[in-house]
Amino acid sequence: MNAQQLAALKAEVQADPTGKGYAAYLPASPGRVVELLNADTESGVKSRMVTARAILAECGPGASVILDKLEAAAANLSAVKWAVRFLSQDAGIDVGNPATQAMINQLVAGNVLTAAEGKALKDMALQPASRAAVLGFGVVTEADLRTALES
Repeated sequence: MNAQQLAALKAEVQADPTGKGYAAYLPASPGRVVELLNADTESGVKSRMVTARAILAECGPGASVILDKLEAAAANLSAVKWAVRFLSQDAGIDVGNPATQAMINQLVAGNVLTAAEGKALKDMALQPASRAAVLGFGVVTEADLRTALES
C-alpha cells in the first residue's frame, strides 16, 4: 500500500464510518479487524459480462424497452452500435467496466435512457464486495493495518 492508502486505511479504522466495530479488536486482535475489512459485507461495482438475455431477466418489465432504446440509439452512436452487437453475443458486454458505466451515464444525460433504466443497467454490476475493495484497497493484510496504525 502507498502512503495515501495507508492514511485512508488508518482513517477508516479510527472513524469506523460503517460501524464494523474495529475498535473492539484493537490493539489486541488486528487480525479480526483485517477479517472485517476483507469480508464481503457490502456491494460494489465489479466486472460482469451480460447479454441481452440477462437484461431481459434482471431489469424488470421495462427491459425490452431498454433494449429497443439501445438498438435505436445504435443507428447514430458508434459506441452504442458496438455495445448492442456485444449484447447479442454469448460473451456479452462488461456492464461493470468504467467505460460502460460512463456510456450508460451519457445515455441517461442525453435522454436516450431514463434515470431508472440507466440505474437498472448499472445495478447489474453490483456484486458482493468487501469494505477494503469498496475503498479501493483490494485485500488488506495484517501488516498493512499495523503499518497504517503506526503512521
